[in-house]
Amino acid sequence: MKTSRLITSGVLASFILLSACQRSASDELIALNKIENSPALTNESFSTGTEATSAPGACNSNAYTVSLESHTQVGDNWEWVWSVQNPNPGNGNNGTVQDLSNWGMQFGTCVNWAHVVAAAYSNDGTAWTGFTPSYSVDPSQICQTAPVLKFDYGTTGSAKTYYRLTMSYNYATGLSSGYYKSGNRTGCCTFYFTGINCDDDGGPR
Repeated sequence: MKTSRLITSGVLASFILLSACQRSASDELIALNKIENSPALTNESFSTGTEATSAPGACNSNAYTVSLESHTQVGDNWEWVWSVQNPNPGNGNNGTVQDLSNWGMQFGTCVNWAHVVAAAYSNDGTAWTGFTPSYSVDPSQICQTAPVLKFDYGTTGSAKTYYRLTMSYNYATGLSSGYYKSGNRTGCCTFYFTGINCDDDGGPR
């Protein structure tokens, strides 16, 4: 009888100890989850070099208004002019958007780079500053890792900045892929805008 009581007591003690261990492990798991999901450890941006850029999925593709101002023939060439405007300028807090640092576009497979003649930017759409365009990866940002034509000039406040591209072939107008780079709060993002696209027949190669 005494042996039976000892066995029963031993089983009961083992059950209590096992339950306590399970509760302790569960409590530790809950605490760990709370720490990992703490707002203090959840960053909306991360740093690349000395500047921060928006994490994928956290960017605002509508931060700037990109408009095709004109697409006209000039002599034997065709000029494309876009404007970029910041509709809500500020320091990047409370829904405001920081000044644009630079932006660029990715071409479709139909676009032949040999047809690119010149590129320029302007504060007023009249006086232009030309530069030699290139089609390469922009290492200063992480939002677009494919080759792009980069306009390395930004915006100030809500004023429009103008960008011109001269081509020797009249490509079709359509949906194009672009990216922007801004300050450490607004970051960088990809977006779509009205730009150079392929002809119905695929365009030249």
